[in-house]
Amino acid sequence: MIKNFEELITLSKKYGVPKEDILFMDMNLSGLNATDDLDRVRFALKLDINNELFDLASKKSIENYYFALPVKSESNYQVNDNRLMFKDEMIVGEVGTLTEDFCDSSYSRRGGTVLNVNPNARTSCRGCKFCYTAYQTARDKKKLTDRKSLEEFFDKWLLSHELSDLSHILQIAIVTGCFDSEQDVVNFLLLLNDVLKKYSFRGEIFYLGSQITTRESLEKLLPIKKFGYCISLECFENREYFLRDKKRKFTLENIIDTLGTAKELGFRTNFTYIVGLEDLETIKRNFEKMIHYINSFPIINIFQEHKYHKRIRHETANNMEYYLQARKIMEEIFLPTEMRPRPWEDYRSLWYLKFANEELDDIRTP
Repeated sequence: MIKNFEELITLSKKYGVPKEDILFMDMNLSGLNATDDLDRVRFALKLDINNELFDLASKKSIENYYFALPVKSESNYQVNDNRLMFKDEMIVGEVGTLTEDFCDSSYSRRGGTVLNVNPNARTSCRGCKFCYTAYQTARDKKKLTDRKSLEEFFDKWLLSHELSDLSHILQIAIVTGCFDSEQDVVNFLLLLNDVLKKYSFRGEIFYLGSQITTRESLEKLLPIKKFGYCISLECFENREYFLRDKKRKFTLENIIDTLGTAKELGFRTNFTYIVGLEDLETIKRNFEKMIHYINSFPIINIFQEHKYHKRIRHETANNMEYYLQARKIMEEIFLPTEMRPRPWEDYRSLWYLKFANEELDDIRTP
């Protein structure tokens, strides 16, 4: 979407957004011109902080980042000799080995202090028009839904990382919508909470999904000392069109009621949203409404277009200024609160080094 670095500098001045943030947003929108054998790739990036263009990253000495991008032949970004290039004009930084973006049963974030676990095969989930998971190469076939399989998983994970327990883990995230029923989700989370006591885990159990919808189910989760509840909302309008059958039944009114209940019960609450599917007025109107039912910043993902996505992106979202304006709208809404984005939580975010005029500090790699 960015034609050249003169445009990058102009947009940075116009919106008061770091050039690094705009560049990373553009990478997520543009993808990577890489091998045609793959649909998606992931890689670590060591940003060239000696480049005067990246003055904020240089000032803060933040050079390590991580990305998972769609492969797009028309992208201005490509890797030559382990260097990420923009149009053969400038070295963005050094890149580790490009690998296929597999769908794994587990992966870490925040320098190994956050662990994501997919107890069911996410690749078996299908129906949402914007999702790419069903097209990923599956490495999540083994279910982790009973005590034995969970203990075997954690024992193996600790052994492979030469650790004795999970006391250093800040969060274990369960990211799935593939349980057979709401009660199965609740039973699994309570089982997980019990299993983790064996491993000295004192962090947060974080659930991201759309299958827990009732006060009764939420109250059953009160024995979990630290519980985060994130509803996979994704979009506000045209939910019948964008979402799979089971997910679209969870209406916006249902979501508001459920988030309000979860917040009332003392849980950390937020939601996921994909920016690029709706116009800016829809974003503004609904975020102003939703802010009253959460106590943690939403996980806001830039929509990444793949070759199998057809006419999904909103007609107004085909330029960088749309995303910068969306960012400004959300900053104005959340600035009066203490809620802020966490860079480790989202590799395709609208924020990397700054939120409005506040600098963001945290680990940005797995």
